[in-house]
Amino acid sequence: MTRRLNVSFVGSGGMAGHYLSVYRDLAWVRVLSCIDVNPESAGRAAEILAADAPLATSDYNHALADAVDVVVINTPNHLHKPQAIAAIEAGKHVLLQKPVAAKLEDAEAIARAAGRSPRTVGLYMSYFDQPLMHDLQDIVRQGRLGEVVHCYARLMHRGGMMWSREALEGKRTWRGSTEQTGGGCLIQLAVHYIHIFEWITGARVVRATGFTRRVHCPGLEGEDLATALLQMDSGAMITLDTAWCADGEELAVHGTCGRIVYRGNRRLSMASSAGPFDGRVVRYSGGLTEAFGGPVGVEQTMEVVPPGFGDAANPLNQHRVFLEAAREGRPAPVSIDSGVHDMRVVMAVYESARTGRAVEVR
Repeated sequence: MTRRLNVSFVGSGGMAGHYLSVYRDLAWVRVLSCIDVNPESAGRAAEILAADAPLATSDYNHALADAVDVVVINTPNHLHKPQAIAAIEAGKHVLLQKPVAAKLEDAEAIARAAGRSPRTVGLYMSYFDQPLMHDLQDIVRQGRLGEVVHCYARLMHRGGMMWSREALEGKRTWRGSTEQTGGGCLIQLAVHYIHIFEWITGARVVRATGFTRRVHCPGLEGEDLATALLQMDSGAMITLDTAWCADGEELAVHGTCGRIVYRGNRRLSMASSAGPFDGRVVRYSGGLTEAFGGPVGVEQTMEVVPPGFGDAANPLNQHRVFLEAAREGRPAPVSIDSGVHDMRVVMAVYESARTGRAVEVR
């Protein structure tokens, strides 16, 4: 018989609403409590999970109850340290939203607590839900792009303009506070692709240069536009563009014998002189054409649509994968330590933006 896991949701609004259905649809998971400072958010989450009749409350202590096996933390960044450490020390499995914390020292404290725990403690990174990301790792590790020389990501949305308007109207949220968020668009968005590019390539960011500005969101304390240039220990470079005042998303990986570009979470193009590739969602038939410098791979385009956040049937869904790891006593698929490294890169970018100098990532 499959052992049932009892779960407490801490922070039941915002992104949590997108993946609550995973916990509803897995027969071996039961949510005991939905906890939120806003009782209405806790109540709405409990309604989604109505079959299990979870408690809706604003009292965090319910997450530490003896019957709870897993605590899922979706709260603002500055609350991660006290909540995560309390849950870890109470002997719970803990899944924490990225970034690890608002401050690097808080993230390091969470990592130390996780390192002492025999339970499964990890970070939720939504992009690993996508089969495409796993195909990209296979493509790169199999050498189908040759030696990777440059990775690029643009991750932008206009949420900052909405939060800025609300703040100027007297309805300030945690996202507008650098003390509570840790920064602005960079810390919230760049951690995704820092993590992905290191995971895909197996290389590590060692040096950072960055520029940050607040140009269209006067109600926020943090930046609404940021660019980072990162050097990896392999010699490859990463360029990251993030914004809260424009929208659009793109990922690209360029190597010595091929490239992949993914735009708008839908349109993928690939060219490789290393031959065909048949992956989970990427189907590349190969072929060569003449170009400057000699034969190059024929470019092919395809549509690749990500699975939904709440798709419990997706074997790569990161909530499902974490719960399976917790049930079986395995390490988390994304470790807290790896998330701490992502934050070190972000903090190096912020230091570079303040000082105008390149900064080594420790």
